[in-house]
Amino acid sequence: AGRQVTLATLFDRPVVLVPGYYTCPNLCSTLFEGVLQALALSGLAAGDYRLVGLSVDPRDGAAAASARKRAYAALLPGGTADLTLLTGDAATLARLQAALGYRTVADPRTGELAHAAGFVVLDADGRIARGFSGVRFDPAGLRAAVRAAAREEPAPSFGQQVLLLCAHYAPTSGGHTDVALAAVRAGVLLLPLLFFGWLWRRRGGRS
Repeated sequence: AGRQVTLATLFDRPVVLVPGYYTCPNLCSTLFEGVLQALALSGLAAGDYRLVGLSVDPRDGAAAASARKRAYAALLPGGTADLTLLTGDAATLARLQAALGYRTVADPRTGELAHAAGFVVLDADGRIARGFSGVRFDPAGLRAAVRAAAREEPAPSFGQQVLLLCAHYAPTSGGHTDVALAAVRAGVLLLPLLFFGWLWRRRGGRS
């Protein structure tokens, strides 16, 4: 709406922060729709989180944000009360991107911004609780991240983290992430070693 806000005033609950830009002709709308879909299927109720869109393009203004807000708010349980779409000047956006570890590169020919696809969940203190990459997201994983950020649920156990790692699929590349693939390869190599170790101990016990 063109009003100035301080980020700290938004952290009265967990924040789902989605960087992108409102005039993007390609990936950004797909990303935001993926977040909206995951939230709709997560079982989270109105008021459990605040969805914040952050335009990383200083050329975006309040009119572009307002147009997007009308479309997106209709898809949230809490409507506009759970949705904030932000714009900012170049200096402010540079500080925010540095804090998030986020980077954009402008195409010199078209002026479009190349950037990573994903978002973060932050707790009420503004700390990043979990990051998600891609454009399609697991509703259960997003629900767990929001509830952990609200301190309603403990952080995932080691076993849960392993399951999440094994399911870490990257929609943008059509495959699993390098970390997940490395873990699977390590497991494949480890199983024969464990088997032969067990067999050797059995034979040693019989002798």
